[in-house]
Amino acid sequence: MAGQADSLKSVRFALFANTAIAIAKGVAALLTGSGAMLAEAIHSVADAGNQLLLILGLRQTKKAPTDDHPLGFGKSIYFWSFLVAVILFSLGGMFSLYEGVHKLTNPEPLRYPWVAIFVLVFVIAVFVAVEVKELLIGQSVEPATLDKMREFLSGRSEIREVFSLLTMQFGPDAMVAVKARMVPTGSERNMIAAIDRVERDFRTRFPIISWLFFEPDVED
Repeated sequence: MAGQADSLKSVRFALFANTAIAIAKGVAALLTGSGAMLAEAIHSVADAGNQLLLILGLRQTKKAPTDDHPLGFGKSIYFWSFLVAVILFSLGGMFSLYEGVHKLTNPEPLRYPWVAIFVLVFVIAVFVAVEVKELLIGQSVEPATLDKMREFLSGRSEIREVFSLLTMQFGPDAMVAVKARMVPTGSERNMIAAIDRVERDFRTRFPIISWLFFEPDVED
């Protein structure tokens, strides 16, 4: 899908940029002997590694469904995103802690920015981990998107009333289950045709939908 292609392109660009930055910082650290510049180089290398993991995750989401994974591998991106959060905390936090201990044992007349760096890395890692946890246990699509979906269905002439609209994120894709009361059409064939029209237009309006389950109800 277009959204997934854009995400992959953005991550690739970030990987290229961070790799180039890491090389430049590494060269500067070698030429100047600056410990701060070396720390920056290591930080950029870690960022590039994170982008590699995200690319791996995005590629895995494209795998075709199997018997063991009938809904595909879209959720695999959450695992790799979680791994990125762990790496951010482990490498970034541990390196900052090391720098802090080093500065304490070799004091200089400076502030202690490592404290702020450690706290920042920790907060970011926790935030990402919480977000990934919500997605792993089955998070719905964004509330704004859900409202637009409900508005779209409610505005269809074939539908009298929408009883329920359930969604679940699968990486860049989504699964949607709809239960709605249909306007009587006079025959089963016409009813099937009406449902097909709604499903086709619904998918066109919201291309993130990869699985759509529509349960119709007809007035007595």
